[in-house]
Amino acid sequence: MSMLSPEVEDLIEGGEFALLDLIRFDLPGKTVGYHRGGRKFTYNGLLYLPNRYLQPGEVSAVGVAVTTRTIVFSNIPVADTEDAVARIEEFNYQNAPVIITSLAGEPNTSNVVGVLVSTIYEIDQVRYNEGAVSGSERTLTMMIDLQPPGRSARGSTGVKRSQAEQQFDNNPTDTGLEHVATNATIPEEWGQVSR
Repeated sequence: MSMLSPEVEDLIEGGEFALLDLIRFDLPGKTVGYHRGGRKFTYNGLLYLPNRYLQPGEVSAVGVAVTTRTIVFSNIPVADTEDAVARIEEFNYQNAPVIITSLAGEPNTSNVVGVLVSTIYEIDQVRYNEGAVSGSERTLTMMIDLQPPGRSARGSTGVKRSQAEQQFDNNPTDTGLEHVATNATIPEEWGQVSR
């Protein structure tokens, strides 16, 4: 069973469609979007700024490590005061939601037919690399590491998970933690114990 709308399926079956990648940052106090096109684009009421979302991101994980997706912006900072990514350090961005969406549209038009895929992430960290000197100024490239949402993405903290977290990360009907003891009922013994 396909999760795509019938209109998107028909467009794909026709063999020709336009692809538009969008990225939305829901930073505390500011929501901003970007796309790789040449002009501003509005989708679902949000204005997406052009030419800033340069690389959709590499996905990496080794062993049991959390899968990380790294997206790359270049020429940071910019003069646009509405550009929240250029001012990202002004926001409490840690674990802020990021949605990456690929839209299908009619070729050579601005008509969006529907969503191909949409993935939700959280910001893990922001890193910067300085570029080569161009004229008299140096450009800055910013890499934003994204991870899947939820406690499992942030690793073990030693704190007991709640039933709601277990269901969010795994399966909405999972009752695996329903009869598990809480930490408060487990005695903790410090130092050497003589038995």
